[in-house]
Amino acid sequence: MTNCNRFTCLRCSDCCYFSEIREMPILLPHEVYYYKILAKHMGVKLEFNRLESGLYKWVIRGYCPFYDSSTRSCRIHGEKPLACRMFPLLLDISENKLMVSSLCSWVKRCLERVKSTSNLESAALVFPGEYEALLELLTVLYGGESVIAVAIRDSNIDSLLKAISSECTVIKTTKSSVVEDLYLILLSNCTSDFVEKTIDPNSLEFLIEEKLARE
Repeated sequence: MTNCNRFTCLRCSDCCYFSEIREMPILLPHEVYYYKILAKHMGVKLEFNRLESGLYKWVIRGYCPFYDSSTRSCRIHGEKPLACRMFPLLLDISENKLMVSSLCSWVKRCLERVKSTSNLESAALVFPGEYEALLELLTVLYGGESVIAVAIRDSNIDSLLKAISSECTVIKTTKSSVVEDLYLILLSNCTSDFVEKTIDPNSLEFLIEEKLARE
């Protein structure tokens, strides 16, 4: 019997299979660069279309290339895109509207519980992990400061983070489970010039300052 008090993935794979363009995930610019690194390492091909907003539509026909049908799981689960981490929560950026996907099997089974989530506070209780991902997305989209995304390959990450944090606010650090010593770091309240001077250029995969269309 399904527990409807709190969202739990039922591993149905519905959210990993795409047949219509409107269902496909929307990614931030730095996510596109990051997943291209993972894809190259794993030997898969990715396709993206840039949108007017500066975001990217991830074009997936059928199952996601990172989906493992034999285990019914995501091969990059610990570092998957915010759009995937948020699901079944959906953010309509054009209308600043938060929705819940009807494609999700848990949502279908627990529809009455979903209908009772009438505000952000209740949504955070029902979808705690997904809501956390939503807040991260909102920080990038609507935060007062530009967000700098850095991907590096460095075995001495602690020393590097200490040096960077002397001038920057470290929003999040993600260690890749796919590529050895690869880290994705999100920063704010500093300049890209400072970050470039602090990081060994030989370890730098990319550095992007997110400048998206915001209202």
